[in-house]
Amino acid sequence: MTRRIAILGAGAIGAAIGAYLIREGHDITLIDQWAQHVDKMRSDGLRLTDLNGEFTVPTKALHLSEVSNLREQFDIVYLSVKSYDTRWSTYLIEPLLKPTGFILPAQNGLNDELVASIVGFNRTVGCVPSISVGVYEPGHVIRTDPLTSHCFTIGELSGLITPRVREVVDALKVFGPGEATNNIWGWRWSKLLINCMMNALSGIIGDAVFSLNEEQQDTANLIRVVTGCEVARVATALGITLEPIIGIPGGDFAEVTTTDGIMKLKEKLEAAMKRRYIPPEKTKKLGAPDRPSLLQDVIKGRRTEVDYLNGEAVKKGNEVGISTPMNRAIVDLTKKIEDREVKPDPQNLERLKPYLVI
Repeated sequence: MTRRIAILGAGAIGAAIGAYLIREGHDITLIDQWAQHVDKMRSDGLRLTDLNGEFTVPTKALHLSEVSNLREQFDIVYLSVKSYDTRWSTYLIEPLLKPTGFILPAQNGLNDELVASIVGFNRTVGCVPSISVGVYEPGHVIRTDPLTSHCFTIGELSGLITPRVREVVDALKVFGPGEATNNIWGWRWSKLLINCMMNALSGIIGDAVFSLNEEQQDTANLIRVVTGCEVARVATALGITLEPIIGIPGGDFAEVTTTDGIMKLKEKLEAAMKRRYIPPEKTKKLGAPDRPSLLQDVIKGRRTEVDYLNGEAVKKGNEVGISTPMNRAIVDLTKKIEDREVKPDPQNLERLKPYLVI
């Protein structure tokens, strides 16, 4: 039986999912609010560039205003909107989700419970994407991560590994390695930790994040480690068992209590980043550097997801009595950049130095 699949939010992650699955013959409907992007996909197809080359696929692409004209329901919906658009997007698509269908929140942030509160826990499956993608022009998604890297982790919110979880994992193998898990919350929090370390800081620094001098890079990595340790302590207090952080055991972040421990963890992180991320000079041939999503938003002058990344860590930390001063400082500074009170610049690292404490 052919599954009817919708991708609500055909930005970077959503467009990438759509492109690979369409190429494999899946029945995909792409829905997005960027009018020029939808029009380009309709007229010229969806183009994807990765380290293996480039391909273009024909698409069924819809503007948001056209969703109300749909009659046939979907078996699967990949929800790939920004976290702040999760609530209304879920309500929008819920009437078009089959009673036996399910939504996969393929997003940053911790949106699974919100989605489940609207469509039901039985119609929500956890999906943690680990791909690096961007859309810099309508109809064209660029993937900048190695095709051999881990791409997706899928799991029931209950911790079970069900046939539908295995079905999704199998379908997403067209991206590269993926896996089913009985610890989707551990994977979700590990991804949140990575985003808190990497994503907002890139927006604070700007495009110069790819050309920092040695001292600036050293400071940035110290900030990343302290940020990650705060998030890990919050997760642990919530009873979450963290999965590896770019290959580093999650417990390494939660257990650091000394300056010496921070320095050792920084060395581990630097080595892990070299293994995981492709140097900018090697991604130039793709037409764009490996920009984290929040940096892409800052460059475009759009609202960022910082409230749902570092801000979520601060919020959850307050609930369990765990202090998160570095994450709070990152949220405050990012808001100033959003409001154009501060410009993205490596000098902003100096504003975060006072919070380099354990």
